Amino acid sequence: MNIFSIDLSINEITFLRQALEPISIQGRDAKFVASLQLKLEHELDEIQKMLQEEEQKKLDSLQELLPEENIKLTRKK
Repeated sequence: MNIFSIDLSINEITFLRQALEPISIQGRDAKFVASLQLKLEHELDEIQKMLQEEEQKKLDSLQELLPEENIKLTRKK
């Protein structure tokens, strides 16, 4: 099986995942659709983790900057 990569936004991945819920499938396609749903769900989980980590890094950087700024301000007075 060849594996390819495409660039999708989180909204596009979410839409595809939701679109797979109500479809009518035959028994032979059930495993394929279930596998596809799991892959999309896994990607969404990974994206959420990445976004949370990025947000945490931003907050940590801000926390590091704030005390320094406070020190600079108090020294000027």
